[in-house]
Amino acid sequence: MPPIARSSGLAATLFATVLLWSSIATAAGAGRAALPDLRALARHARVSAFVVRLRDMQPIAALNPDERLRPASVSKLFSASAALQQFGPAHRFTSRFASHGAISHGTLNGDLVFVGGGDPSLDNRRLHELVMRLKARGVDKVSGNLVIDQGLWGKVPCLTQDRCDAHERASHAYSAPLSSAGVNFGTVMATVYPGNTAGAPTRAVLHPEDLPGYRIDNQVKTVAAGAKTGLMAWRTYDGHRSTLHIRGTLATGHGPYDFQRAVTGAAAETARVLSAMLANAGIPVAGTVTTRSGNVNADGTTLARVQSASLAEQLIPMMAYSNNYMADTLTLDVAANSGQSRPLSLPRASQALEALSARANAFVYPKAAAGHAIFDSGSGLSLGNRVSARDLVSLLAYMFHQNALFPAFYGSLPVPASAPSKTLKRGNADFETRLVAKTGTLSDPVTVRALAGYFRLADGGFAAYGIVINGTRSDPHLTYRQTVMAYQDDLEGILARH
Repeated sequence: MPPIARSSGLAATLFATVLLWSSIATAAGAGRAALPDLRALARHARVSAFVVRLRDMQPIAALNPDERLRPASVSKLFSASAALQQFGPAHRFTSRFASHGAISHGTLNGDLVFVGGGDPSLDNRRLHELVMRLKARGVDKVSGNLVIDQGLWGKVPCLTQDRCDAHERASHAYSAPLSSAGVNFGTVMATVYPGNTAGAPTRAVLHPEDLPGYRIDNQVKTVAAGAKTGLMAWRTYDGHRSTLHIRGTLATGHGPYDFQRAVTGAAAETARVLSAMLANAGIPVAGTVTTRSGNVNADGTTLARVQSASLAEQLIPMMAYSNNYMADTLTLDVAANSGQSRPLSLPRASQALEALSARANAFVYPKAAAGHAIFDSGSGLSLGNRVSARDLVSLLAYMFHQNALFPAFYGSLPVPASAPSKTLKRGNADFETRLVAKTGTLSDPVTVRALAGYFRLADGGFAAYGIVINGTRSDPHLTYRQTVMAYQDDLEGILARH
């Protein structure tokens, strides 16, 4: 069978002759031999798995490849791909200060407007840089209001239960609300420092330290060096102010403990952070602090701006740490840049991911009615997403043939040997070094485990794989050994033979 060229026109022609749905019948016997653990798991769980050689899309193994299941965070493969398709790897997102007012003798006579540019990675460091650039522009005082404009997307509804619950209470960072003007991944950042001796009080500090709108309820105790250390933290909101509750123990000499928790509102949090930073920079604001969803192209003259890291650089931590905020932000950015009407919702923005899935499936299987995956979010936090192993492999094959985009896409996926995810840490040398992978995990209402990515064949070529596991109503909660160890053992067996 001839190799497939890495140019899309010739590839599509050759795919049409060699890639048919009937090819899975050829892989059925190999699948039984190559996926024994997943096949055993499929007796009481829902499993979709597909492994192919990319040179000619020859199946290596298959198990229910067309069953669409909840994919969890492997959804991020689609949001990353869509962003690369829309913007290109070198794209940088811009955040800026603008105003219709004039600067006279150090005073900005009018409102100071922060225009959110949908930067998925905007943080305190870049906001501080923006404030310093405003200062260098000659602004020492603002006579009007500080306005946070999140009009690039409009106000995004929470929709998923975790994000809606986070308005009142948040015990994690992953449920952060979304805004084109958000900062610090929609979270509040804090650090707890132990005392110098056992029994000495600990100290909890927000970032920035004088962040308004918060109260700290710190009951963390300092214990002797070597004693057990552990913290829990959650944020509550009473309608006027947020409280960070912190409990646990820190041993002397342990060093600071950093944590993040989802905020009540992303744009409002940016307003608080900027208020503190402007005050610290000696730029008082005479008016009030407000948020709005206006026309960001009509906010006046740009006074200062900062740019993000390149999209290719941003995808690396997004994939490695499975950052939900970044993935959903990129999904909304793609929709806004495509001209979708405002305000955007995440399910409507995710239609771009469905369109990408349809393109990928049609590219790989031009003579089959492959359909497409279903998305309500780009992060996988939504329970409405439905993706099959074939959908995953089609996307991976499609991106493999995007010559300008594949290096950034491939480079964003962690290698198990150096991945922060514990679910990729263990394995033999082949598993740890020949694979790149995106994991997916959910625990409710049923266990979801997923893994997808590329591996290098012994002959130097590429293979793509997708594995999605869902618990069932009768057996909702599956163990680590049943899921992670099953797909890992099966992949190790495939690597040994290929």
